[in-house]
Amino acid sequence: MIESLKSIVLVVLIGTSLYQSFLLASYNPPKIEPIQQSNYVQTETLGKQAELQDMLFPDQIIVHLGNQQHSVLYPSNYYYTRLFDNIKQRSFKGFRKTSMYLVNVNWEDVRSKQQGVEMRFRDGIPFTILQQVLRIEGELPPDNEKVTRIWIYSKGNNEDVRTFFFTDSPGVGYEVIGADFTSKDVENFAAFGDVTNLYKTTNNGDYYLPVKPLKLPSYTFNYSQLTADQLKQSLFVDPGITRYLKERDGSEIYTDSKRGFQLNRDLRWITYSDPVAPVESKSEVLENLLAGIKFINQHIGWDGKYMVARTPQKQLFDNQTFTFRQYYESLPIVASQPEGFGSLKMQVQKGIISGFERTMIIPDLKSAQRRDAEILSGDALEERLQYYQRRSSIVAIFPAYHPVVSEKTLMLVPVWTLELRDGTYDFIE
Repeated sequence: MIESLKSIVLVVLIGTSLYQSFLLASYNPPKIEPIQQSNYVQTETLGKQAELQDMLFPDQIIVHLGNQQHSVLYPSNYYYTRLFDNIKQRSFKGFRKTSMYLVNVNWEDVRSKQQGVEMRFRDGIPFTILQQVLRIEGELPPDNEKVTRIWIYSKGNNEDVRTFFFTDSPGVGYEVIGADFTSKDVENFAAFGDVTNLYKTTNNGDYYLPVKPLKLPSYTFNYSQLTADQLKQSLFVDPGITRYLKERDGSEIYTDSKRGFQLNRDLRWITYSDPVAPVESKSEVLENLLAGIKFINQHIGWDGKYMVARTPQKQLFDNQTFTFRQYYESLPIVASQPEGFGSLKMQVQKGIISGFERTMIIPDLKSAQRRDAEILSGDALEERLQYYQRRSSIVAIFPAYHPVVSEKTLMLVPVWTLELRDGTYDFIE
């Protein structure tokens, strides 16, 4: 009797189990997805968000007025902004590769006798990235060539307008087949030039210097510094498991066992690292740049106006390095050493940020104290350069703000900045 009862119970249990299995199989199983670390924790941003389009603009716009007269416009200047906005509404359709040495153009005549506009990107911008701010249409030239200048000019009197893209490859350029400009447009563009502050060139157009001293104010700010706690909250998934190490040189290292950052308080400099496994496929420059900007938007934020100053030379298999240059008003901020206020460097691989470097300093813009100042005229600067030992190494001369940091204040001093062939900078006040 007992054995029969056990058999009945066993059959009921087996039947119940089979019925439950049938019910489970009748419904879609739940989708199990890995949690993305960058998404499941709301990090604290310390600055504002920015878009790529806000970071793409020429270092200078040179307005050629004819009669050997030139006007140089700098970012944030009223006429610069209006002229660049006008050009951004026009289209550039189709490119014909050409040798800038062999093309049937007398560039000295174009520079000195004809009206035109020359937009300069000092370190060069790949076509795919430049396309994010200009209406560049049709098949693009290869991404391993960077645009350093765009020159739009006309001989006037209903003559055809010609538009050329210069690249960082010596002598290689592209003529635009279908640019959306007329000679009347070029004449209107020339009207944006400032005839009260003319420039001249004595170096075949490599750089332009003002005829009169350039009036530029200097500024002094109070500042604070990013703290380790702020960075832990912004960069780590779980700040509570952070480990702390102090190096012999005094620098401090904070890590959550995967990523980490180092603080050098003497230099007021942050170095962040997130090791990424190597990949065998090429990384797209635009894809990585967008990923880098998104990362800063989500984790730190931008504490001012920045420009995409330098991109990788070409498509690479490993980390790609981008440099962002900070601007104040119309001028870039350029420090004497790489670990200085004014720049942010970032390494990206296949859309993942493997590291970045930036200053700890956050200026209090509301505390700005302004003082009138000026820098040398072109003639006075040329005279100074006659005795400059590394003159043959100069590749660019431009006005910039040089940061001077003390214990409590940050001063931005207007200077002539000399960019040298080895990538370093020198300054003349």
